[in-house]
Amino acid sequence: MRPLRFAQGDTNSNPLSHEAQELAVTLEAEGRKTEEFFRGLQPQEWDVQVYADGPAWKVHNLLAHFTDVEGSIPRLMRSILKGGAGVEPGFDIDAWNAEHTGEMSRQDREALLAEFSRRRAATVELVRAMSAADLERRGRHPFLGDTEIKHMVRLMYIHLQGHQRDIRRVLKKQG
Repeated sequence: MRPLRFAQGDTNSNPLSHEAQELAVTLEAEGRKTEEFFRGLQPQEWDVQVYADGPAWKVHNLLAHFTDVEGSIPRLMRSILKGGAGVEPGFDIDAWNAEHTGEMSRQDREALLAEFSRRRAATVELVRAMSAADLERRGRHPFLGDTEIKHMVRLMYIHLQGHQRDIRRVLKKQG
């Protein structure tokens, strides 16, 4: 049996949350699935356009987007855990995604996969260290608005699942 750990900075010595552990396990498993999904793509599939509207992202851009999210959302959660409010009111998620995904897209797919994996492992460790009170902390998320950290964590894997479903649909149509 593993000894109980306590959340960093938790002066009440509340044991880590069972919910946080479950979320961490799911994040880890979904991260592996995401990596396997991208590693299973054929070279010609990386340049397939997935979305016709907005920034018109291709498969490669979506991996860059995933990698960016793995850095930005954990930073947001850490900020909220330290007492921050979250993103500023009026935050433009589309502008953020266009700028940051564009920057991240300059990296080749192997570099992106390695960075995604590294960032997801760090996210898993962040969530594993959370107490029940940490998961209940509220802040402004760029998509969800004012919500608890636990919902931000769940969206991290649901978001990727949705985009991967879109990629599969487009690739299937291309057949």
